[in-house]
Amino acid sequence: MRSIKSAQTIINRGGNKMKINRRQFSLMAAAAGAAPASAFAQAAYPSRPIDLIVPFAPGGGTDLSARMIVPYIEKYLKGTIAVINKAGAGGQVGAAQMAKAKPDGYTIGFMNVPNTMMKPHEREAGYTVDSFAPIANMVFDPAVLATRPDSKYKTLADVVAEAKARPGKVTIGSAGVGSNTHLDLLRFESLAGIKLHHIPYDGGAAPRTALLGGHVELVASALGDCQRFALDGTISMIGILTKERFPMAPTVPTYAEQGFPIEGGAGRGLVGPKGMSPAQIAVIEKAVDQALKDPELIKKATDIALPLVFMNSPQYGEYLQRSDRELAEVWKTTPWI
Repeated sequence: MRSIKSAQTIINRGGNKMKINRRQFSLMAAAAGAAPASAFAQAAYPSRPIDLIVPFAPGGGTDLSARMIVPYIEKYLKGTIAVINKAGAGGQVGAAQMAKAKPDGYTIGFMNVPNTMMKPHEREAGYTVDSFAPIANMVFDPAVLATRPDSKYKTLADVVAEAKARPGKVTIGSAGVGSNTHLDLLRFESLAGIKLHHIPYDGGAAPRTALLGGHVELVASALGDCQRFALDGTISMIGILTKERFPMAPTVPTYAEQGFPIEGGAGRGLVGPKGMSPAQIAVIEKAVDQALKDPELIKKATDIALPLVFMNSPQYGEYLQRSDRELAEVWKTTPWI
């Protein structure tokens, strides 16, 4: 009773005397303690490990880039991220699981554009672009057009001229039917009014090997698959599908510079299920931004020609929506399967 009277005395010092009973005092004390507890709960995210679904098998390019970057996100997140591979149907199985996950901030996923995002255009996939909450982009591997240094092709104009002289005869390899390099090739053919002889391979290494062996004249590839060979002089890149010249390959002219305003490549970023808290998204987004600026990670990524490109949540969301619209248009005009 003495402690309650003491509290009454403190309250009464404001000038307006008021009396409180035991129940009122208890409610006031509980309310006073509630705000700090709530603030602490919000500040604690993440309070347990976050599951990161990678919708491809261990050892592939997506998995390797995820496992390289994740430790640096953990460093700035001050939390743990468990990488979980859910392969199947070209990324569809894992992406569908991401979309159906509880939006509590503890299940997020690695999104590939266009590989994962093309599935809803091909068939009922269990998700669409609107099934996800964009968090941040981490990697963008631009598409390139490459040939051998001794080739007759020095510019895109050379390719177009030869393709018009030999319709359907100029051979070009890609990473496979429906791959991002194949889709970029379809857009180039449509814009240039040409038809090339497309030879699909399995993955990015095989068409590069075919090019070096003289089995194809050109290759639609990714910068990451060609950069090391361009640096040692065994491959010549004659066009890159970026808006502006790319810092990792500043001497390679863009398609736009050469009269073909096309952008393309493979993006890899983080998404959550639709309905994920904006506050939780902001926490991970900030950790990703810090991670991609970490000098140690930058060096590791540069050593393997992995282009780190950060987009915040709104930017990444716009990129996903724009990419989805482009995929819909390509599917409508030139179905890839």
